[in-house]
Amino acid sequence: MGPVPKDVTELLNLFALDQTGELSFRGPQPRTKLQRLFGGQVLGQTLIAAARTVAEDRIPHSLNAYFLRPGATDTALDFDVEVMRDGRTFSNRRVIARQRDRVIFEMTASFQHPEPGLDHSASAPVDVAPPEASPELAEVLGRRFGEGVALISEWDALEVRLASRPEPTRHGGSMRAWVRTKQPMPDSPLLNTAVLAYLSDMTLLSVTTIPHEVEFLSPSLQAASIDHAMWFHRPVHVDRWLLYDMISPSASNARGFAMGRLFQDGAAVASCAQEGLIRVVAEQ
Repeated sequence: MGPVPKDVTELLNLFALDQTGELSFRGPQPRTKLQRLFGGQVLGQTLIAAARTVAEDRIPHSLNAYFLRPGATDTALDFDVEVMRDGRTFSNRRVIARQRDRVIFEMTASFQHPEPGLDHSASAPVDVAPPEASPELAEVLGRRFGEGVALISEWDALEVRLASRPEPTRHGGSMRAWVRTKQPMPDSPLLNTAVLAYLSDMTLLSVTTIPHEVEFLSPSLQAASIDHAMWFHRPVHVDRWLLYDMISPSASNARGFAMGRLFQDGAAVASCAQEGLIRVVAEQ
């Protein structure tokens, strides 16, 4: 097992899956300070496993996933792919991820051969600070929780900056962040999409706690992703700045729901939605 990704090369090593059967693959697990697998890693690796069984001219356009059990941080992941359909334009796959024969994650993914059609996009938010004037997320977390916060070093391959102050709004919780890889990426649509899925899980669930007097990284909160859906609208280059616009319309029954829009060069490149456990517990 390699280290937590410190740069793009190590990040892409996570997606270099070994083929263990006609429709089965194994993915590496890096050494990590986290108590369980980072959900974005599982999203990206599972998407790669599905794509390895699809014609190269078809690109991911959506995924729907469930986190069924916490993943161990000391065991490789095994992915079993089921071919659901290969049509003239679309291909669909179902993937089960296991550790030690225990199912921890399930994803369905859809791929499409690109074709021309109607085209429009929402406008990117304009009331945000530019990347160069936005504080780094690691700096903000370090000031608030101390330099020992594990998340600070887990995303060293990425540059993340807060584009606006997290705050309650009429939409619920709201947060905007700039994000990109720190080094150039290969010119591979699939790898760029996999890294986009990886980074989409970084801050999304934390937005569900913004309207409440509880810290997301506090011992008084038990937090975990339950499901994650994503739609890929346009080609993306994750080594260029992306604006991640996140809101949380609802929290109830110890679950928080959040939605995110990712913009690049003013156009929407992806959308995502996630629900997760946000259970308030007594501090030990």
